[in-house]
Amino acid sequence: MTGEEAESLLAEDAQGAEVISVEARDERWLARLADGRMAWFPSNAEAAAGLARERRILDLIEARCAFRAPRVRYVSSAGWDVRDPVPGNVDATALYHRAMADEGLARALGARLGEILADQHAIAAQDLRGWLPDRIGWPLPRAGLDENLPKVTADATLLSRCGRLLDAYFDSDTPAQDQVLVHGDLGFHNLALSPGTDRIAGVFDYDGAVFADRNLDFRYLLFDRATTTMLDAAIAAYEPLSGARIDRNRVALFNAASAVGFLAFRDGHAPDEPWCGRTLLEDLAWCDLAIARAGF
Repeated sequence: MTGEEAESLLAEDAQGAEVISVEARDERWLARLADGRMAWFPSNAEAAAGLARERRILDLIEARCAFRAPRVRYVSSAGWDVRDPVPGNVDATALYHRAMADEGLARALGARLGEILADQHAIAAQDLRGWLPDRIGWPLPRAGLDENLPKVTADATLLSRCGRLLDAYFDSDTPAQDQVLVHGDLGFHNLALSPGTDRIAGVFDYDGAVFADRNLDFRYLLFDRATTTMLDAAIAAYEPLSGARIDRNRVALFNAASAVGFLAFRDGHAPDEPWCGRTLLEDLAWCDLAIARAGF
């Protein structure tokens, strides 16, 4: 899709807008508009269904929650839409390094995320059941993990630990009371800070959202280092507000499964190539720490 093609389609929207840029995003096209809005165009029927599902989630959040998520402002009969983004600053790498160096910032961010998740998870199950997927999309299916891991590392001990960890992960069940609206990929890369502050204004990218285990939304608050400051603060804020308990063992299991998933996803990439933000050595270090943290 070109900017001219996007602008031609956007003429249907009464507001219209000049297109600044167009970029491919998996099976979608994202057009950034001069007025600050974002237009999403599906490339096929499956992508159109995904956009429709995400719009339904965003409408629920706008109606039920106090935090900001993108707001849908126009929907075309052809399946594309225009959204207001969460206003604020997004620099995931800088925020990560600052939080790792500043425990006070990490606690503040964690506490705010705990408040946001308590709000998000309070959306009633009857509004979610039956149309949201109930299985998280990451890590990828077990067969692919088992096939790719030996191509990435020849460490037999690590491969054995990965196998036992994945056995536990794929065999785990979620109690019905713990099934909630799960973002699925909640980390620094999907947060926006209010301009001029370190306060989280809102969350975006609900494309992978599921009706699943509430503990999944805490998995990326454990990092590729030993600190648990941000997770501790998030749980401390979340539990009194939600009336639900977060199971740290399940959070650690989910974090480790994600780490193993990223290690397997390295297949075909050079050891020193930063892939999904990490080199092979960094992925191996995260896996070793995360698997040990999960008790394997």
